[in-house]
Amino acid sequence: MEKSLRQFLMVAEMRSLSHAAKRLFISQPTLTHNMKKLEESLGVELFVRSPKGMSLTAYGEALLEQARIMRRVHENTLSKLEQMRTRQERGLKVGVGFAWWQLFFRDLFREYRAQHPGAPAHIDIANHLRSMDQLLSGDIDLFIGHKIVGLSPRSGAVFMPLFRIYDKCFVRPGHPLLGRPCSLDALLDYPHVDVTPDESRYRRQVIEDTQLKEADRNVYHLAERVVWSSNSMSASLDIMLESDAVMTYTGTLANYLAQFGICELDIIEPQGPFTVGLYTLGDRVGDEMVNTLVRLIGAYLPGIADQVDMIAPMRDGQLASVEWIEPGAH
Repeated sequence: MEKSLRQFLMVAEMRSLSHAAKRLFISQPTLTHNMKKLEESLGVELFVRSPKGMSLTAYGEALLEQARIMRRVHENTLSKLEQMRTRQERGLKVGVGFAWWQLFFRDLFREYRAQHPGAPAHIDIANHLRSMDQLLSGDIDLFIGHKIVGLSPRSGAVFMPLFRIYDKCFVRPGHPLLGRPCSLDALLDYPHVDVTPDESRYRRQVIEDTQLKEADRNVYHLAERVVWSSNSMSASLDIMLESDAVMTYTGTLANYLAQFGICELDIIEPQGPFTVGLYTLGDRVGDEMVNTLVRLIGAYLPGIADQVDMIAPMRDGQLASVEWIEPGAH
C-alpha cells in the first residue's frame, strides 16, 4: 500500500499529527509535509486544522473510506500470498481411504512424486469422518472418501463426485455361507468385522443428522450382531481368517482380499451404490495444488472404469461437477 495513504490513514484515524507521527516513527514536520503534498496531488483539502486537532473534510472522509478498503485488500492479498507460500513449503497433505489407496491412489501418488520430486507430501490413511475432521482443522488439504451422509451444512466443504461403488461381503475360506446365494438376513448368525469404524467424537463434530448415518447399521442388523472392529485392515483379516465373521467392504477390493484367501459371498440384495469423491474446502476450489491433484485423478480414473461406475465428467482438465454443501442437503 502506498506510503502516503498509510500515513493519511494514521492521521485520519488518530485525528492528531503528533500522535500519528509517533506511531509512524517519523517527525511531525515530515508528516505535515507529506500530508500537504498528498492534498496538492489530489487537488483537494483533506483536513480542517484547528487548535483542537485535525478533522476531516468531506473529501477526507471519502478518501478515508476508500483507503480503508484498499488497506483491507492489501492485507488480504498479503495473507493470501503467505498462505500460498506456506502451502508450497509444506507440500501436499491428503487423506485417503485404504480402499482408494489400493484402487488407484498409490499409482497416482507415484506419478505425483515423479512430477514434483522436490515437493514434500503427507498421506493420511483414514475413514471419511476422521478425514473430514482433519480437513476442517487444516491438517490436510483434501481427501478422497465416501460421500458423508448427514454432513453438517456449516462445514464449508465442497464435494466433487468421482465414481459409484457397491459393497460386498467377505469371509474366510470354508465359511458356512459360501457356495450358495444368501440374503443379508442370513448374516444375523455371524459376527461382523468393522474396518476403520466411525469414531464417536467425529460423529459429533461432523455429522448433523445422525439418523441418516445410522441407516447402514440397520441394513446389516448390526444392533443384533456381535461386532468386532479395528482400525487395521491387517488385524481385520486375521480376525476373519480365524473365525466365521463377515466383513462388509467395497467390492473394488475383492482381488486384493483374494490374495489373503478371503472369499466373496453371493449376497442377493445389491449393497449400494455409494458415491465416492473428493472433499476440499470451498476456499480451496481453484487452488493450484488442489488442481494439480484433480488433474492427476482425472488422468487415472479411466484406468479403473471397469471396476466402478464413473460419474466424474472432466472439463479442461478439471472436475466439472462440484457439490456445494448447502443447508438441508445430505
